[in-house]
Amino acid sequence: MVQSVTITDADYIGRLAGRIEKIPPNGDMMISFSGAAEHIELVFYSGGKAEEIDVIQKGFKTPSTGFNSNDDYEKEVYAEIDAILFPAIDKRVPKVRGLTLDYGGFSLCYKGAHFEDMAPVTLSFHIDQFDFSDSKGNTQSIGISAGQLPPQPFVIKGTGLTLLTFRSNNGKRIYPDFFQVVKGDGGSQ
Repeated sequence: MVQSVTITDADYIGRLAGRIEKIPPNGDMMISFSGAAEHIELVFYSGGKAEEIDVIQKGFKTPSTGFNSNDDYEKEVYAEIDAILFPAIDKRVPKVRGLTLDYGGFSLCYKGAHFEDMAPVTLSFHIDQFDFSDSKGNTQSIGISAGQLPPQPFVIKGTGLTLLTFRSNNGKRIYPDFFQVVKGDGGSQ
């Protein structure tokens, strides 16, 4: 085993399970692989029962025991799981509440979001909360607001890193379910 992650965020688990359910159940090809093949085992627990899903060589093993060929949707779901297991600079990572992700020289934990209503003023905000920890154990609490304007890139003090929560560094929308850590100031969003 190279990496193991336990996720307790029920909202995220529901979203991921829903995305996996959309993968076509009848694979159109078989693959052969050795014991050295990349293998990810997803186990979902509910009501004392476990449901296991195998991902082998970046493909989801279907209920028909086959695999799907050339499925862009499946590749996106795989990339999401890979980002949780092996987070890295420039990877688009799903927001999973309470899961600390180790990037090597630092870690980042999405703490969740809360809503602030500034009534009677007509402003309201959704604020994403993150905890950033460097290799020395120094931590920063980060709050990124989204309201009438989209969330702006957040430059993490003294690190040369920027946290993106609206658009990725290649311009793809990642709000509200993903974030990305990039080097530099993140460019204009």
